[in-house]
Amino acid sequence: MATIRKSAPIPPGTTPPFVERPAMPTFVEAFGASNRDQRDGATEENGSHRTFTVLVTGLFIVYMAVAVGIYLWRGIFFKPDMWALLLLVGALVLGRLGPFLRDWIPFVLLVFGYEYLRGIAGTIVADGRAIWRLPREAVPEVHLEGLIRFDEVLFGGSTPPKLLQNWLYVRGTIHWYDYFALVVYSMHFVLPCLFAFVLWLTHKSRFWQFTLTFCFMTYAAFAFFLLYPAAPPWLAEQWGITEGIGWPPRQVVDAIAPDNFAAFDALSIWGAASPHPVAAMPSLHASFPWLVMMFAVKYFRWWGLVFIPYNLALWFSVVYTANHWVVDILAGIAWAIVSFAVVEYVWYALTVKGGPPVPAPMRAVAATAYRVAIAPVARVVRPIYDMPGHLRRRAGTALRKSVGPRGRRS
Repeated sequence: MATIRKSAPIPPGTTPPFVERPAMPTFVEAFGASNRDQRDGATEENGSHRTFTVLVTGLFIVYMAVAVGIYLWRGIFFKPDMWALLLLVGALVLGRLGPFLRDWIPFVLLVFGYEYLRGIAGTIVADGRAIWRLPREAVPEVHLEGLIRFDEVLFGGSTPPKLLQNWLYVRGTIHWYDYFALVVYSMHFVLPCLFAFVLWLTHKSRFWQFTLTFCFMTYAAFAFFLLYPAAPPWLAEQWGITEGIGWPPRQVVDAIAPDNFAAFDALSIWGAASPHPVAAMPSLHASFPWLVMMFAVKYFRWWGLVFIPYNLALWFSVVYTANHWVVDILAGIAWAIVSFAVVEYVWYALTVKGGPPVPAPMRAVAATAYRVAIAPVARVVRPIYDMPGHLRRRAGTALRKSVGPRGRRS
């Protein structure tokens, strides 16, 4: 419920001279509101608002489906900056540009910052050189052989990427599952964005809970990548550690985009961010959809289990395309579970009296994470959220002018 902040008591029978817009809800406020909704049931909305929500959701789904189709048809890779633009257009269609900029800019900046830092991590490990062009002996700090042995123990002496490719992969021939694996692998960032967008449309406190956990998970993974660089299967093949492992996405990319996805690339700044080739452990490709499924189960109960098939498809794609070992997937799932627990329970216990008991070591880790990572981010996010309405309107007007009237080039 919105609160009125006032400097002095207001006499009975008088009207407050002004009412300030409520500040961005803290995580504890959002968490408490979510728990009250789960205990007492969400406030029932009138029929017209439900109809509007259904229509808006349907419109957005159609819009995203058309956008995905156009991207595939033009041979454009799924880059996160492009999906941010798609969501921005969706907000424009829904007439919610101001709230979108206020709520999403911090999230987008955090994710962009993570990806750029991820590229820096790869540069640090390889000393600024392409790591796949270096011999294995030049980068002894990169972990590989232990990951291979772990997978071999689980699968009877062979590795899952090799098993799958021996069964399915044919060099020079593209099957439907090759396209499927590439599309699923490329959309790992899209699912959390779409899920966050749905939460943003329907329940702001849930949106903040999810995005906070998502960003905490990704930045913690970046720190781990620096401490534990791990090579994927395709790099093991490049170094000659394994044999018989190909890279199926290459022939699919060459078939659907002979120009290496050059179309529209001038609009993307994502190409400037160097990928991190030794960030296989934990697999964030596995972490992202698992985190979405946990939040979906929390908010929508059994409906959240509809994400199980997507998780299975993602596991298949990252192993078949030789981008991850199975141990990476298991670590990614564990990473998502720990991140969910830290943000949802440990921080709640630290800040709310009567919260669930938490072991002292976990409390210490959570308190340190709060001081180092979460508190600085909150200080940056709050002024953006509390930006006066006239500034948001000016930003929207400037954006519309830059786009120009429909049908005319600006």
